Amino acid sequence: MRIGYLIANFPVLSETFVVNDIRALEALGHEVTAIALGDADPATLGNPNYTIKGKTIRVRGLHTPLVRKVQKLISRSHLSRKYGEKFTSKFHAKPADMPEELWQDRLAWDAALHQIDDLHLDFLHVHFAMRQLLLGYHASRLLDIPLGCTLPAHDIFTNRLTKFFPQLLAQCSFAITVSQYNKDAILQLAPRLDPQKIHVQANGIDVKLFQPRFHDPDSPFRFAAVGRLVEIKGFHVLVEAAGILARRRRDFTIDIIGDGPLRTHLEHRIHDLEIEHEVQLLGPRDHSFIAHWLPDQDSLILPCVIAKDGNRDGMPMVLREAMACGLPVISTQLLGLHETVTSETGLLVRPDDPASLADGMEHILNLSPQVYRAMAKVARARAESLFSLEHQVGLLSKWIEESTNMQQGTGATEALSPLPVLRERARVRVTT
Repeated sequence: MRIGYLIANFPVLSETFVVNDIRALEALGHEVTAIALGDADPATLGNPNYTIKGKTIRVRGLHTPLVRKVQKLISRSHLSRKYGEKFTSKFHAKPADMPEELWQDRLAWDAALHQIDDLHLDFLHVHFAMRQLLLGYHASRLLDIPLGCTLPAHDIFTNRLTKFFPQLLAQCSFAITVSQYNKDAILQLAPRLDPQKIHVQANGIDVKLFQPRFHDPDSPFRFAAVGRLVEIKGFHVLVEAAGILARRRRDFTIDIIGDGPLRTHLEHRIHDLEIEHEVQLLGPRDHSFIAHWLPDQDSLILPCVIAKDGNRDGMPMVLREAMACGLPVISTQLLGLHETVTSETGLLVRPDDPASLADGMEHILNLSPQVYRAMAKVARARAESLFSLEHQVGLLSKWIEESTNMQQGTGATEALSPLPVLRERARVRVTT
């Protein structure tokens, strides 16, 4: 099956879950093309961990005004000639329930629609319900390609496009989000959506790459933290908690992997609290380094908070990756994090509360080796059974195939556009 995977930029160092999805779909035999609005993250260039078998295309029509205008005219003319009135009627006749801003947005994507049409896709999947979902929506509606979407978190809670969710998500055959908490939020934004079309599924992790090295806790105890140095990750809370804990005991270290706008602030607080020997900022590292490094740590901490602008994390992959490595994890009583972390695999503390986090860290520090090892094994078993990449992408593939079969089953009726038939005829003309 030919699948277009539509994202903003590709690949991105902090979005390994996108690469994982595409690679896993390819392993199942699908032909996947990454369709990116923007460029690759320079940090991924030359890194084999961020490559896919299929091709990556960059969307045209988003550049200088003169080039964009020429590309638009050529592409719209091509699609009108190829599909005739079936395309032009949809392009020029505004549906009664479509907001004017969304209707006008279709004019931005002529060249991109041409590119997508040339791929002869069976399915189009969008990751993050941001600008790329606008393109996916117009491509699905105008070219009659089944559409799916994954909504992790910030695209639900801090996204100006949520006002269009009733239209955008109604166009989707299905939508995926990472927690029941997120699903409830989506249904509040688009209450007429069929809840059965919204699947709760966290991004899958590679349980073969993230393997445990079961061990007794070290002395000093090694806490790990991984993520972008931004407000929602709560690393500012972690540094304050480390300062509190360091006044009680010094038999621990915290290594933080990641980079971001809060780095300078964190460095200053670490210095002010006199915990330079306990807390280290290691900077950014790639996925392979983390997979090798994480199993030697003793516990992972990710004290998520809701940012002042309303942004929040969905279901951070690193929690599940740490569990796959056999680490007890500490996070916060927030969002749907209880759907990942249970009392048998770690603990959840009050968000944005350094004292509560310090107490949680001390609780983990005080676990006996026997209890620690038992928690580590349950964490690994939970990751294998519920969060494996094979399991999660297998479900994604199943939903894609079901949606495509349903579209093909109804595509010949007069109620729907016969564009799939036209597309097949176009393929024949090209190949003969």
